[in-house]
Amino acid sequence: MQNTQSAIDKLISLYYQAEDYFFRAISVTCLDLADGITAYMTKVPVEDLNLLYIRKGSVLAESILKSAKKFYEHQRLPFITVIPKELCVKGMDNTLKNMGYIQTARSVCMFIKLSDHRQSNLESSSKCVIGVNDNLNDWMLPLVGAFESKIEITQQYTATHKNALKKSFKFYHFSLYKNENPISSITLSICDNLARIDDVGTLPEFQRKGYATRLLNHVLA
Repeated sequence: MQNTQSAIDKLISLYYQAEDYFFRAISVTCLDLADGITAYMTKVPVEDLNLLYIRKGSVLAESILKSAKKFYEHQRLPFITVIPKELCVKGMDNTLKNMGYIQTARSVCMFIKLSDHRQSNLESSSKCVIGVNDNLNDWMLPLVGAFESKIEITQQYTATHKNALKKSFKFYHFSLYKNENPISSITLSICDNLARIDDVGTLPEFQRKGYATRLLNHVLA
């Protein structure tokens, strides 16, 4: 039982490491408020892209929540707070509600051990998958429709990835093409021996046809 918990804690630590790498890369400013508590600011006016991230084992105080709120309000940016369920106790629940926080979603992390991943035969499919670090406009186009976003917002998000590449973060962008048009996109970031997948999106008219799965298998390989 102890070995199992130790393995779980190690996985959580690795997940946090990969997440921190990704969001620091795309952020304009990061504010480390306390041990394990970071406010990431991309300046893209989408709450999911401005994260107050509170990690497992952190000590969450009302003063930290107030500081973070000022951090984002100063830039007039929406933000979202990610809190581990262990901290959502009754007392903290009341504090969050009194400050105007409401629960909008629940999330889990997923992982795969690459050495155990069974690679697909990609000989035919890889011909229509292209690395597009030098052409992020193609990478961007499927994301607009996939996430029901506006072109202006997605252009701002794309700019954060361009800046990450300029700062030499290990980001790799891929798009899957059909009839020479990008229809599905994905982002791979690599930190030490960790790989993280983000921005998996396919144009609505091409969804549920296996294109994103083909693209994901290519990136995992």
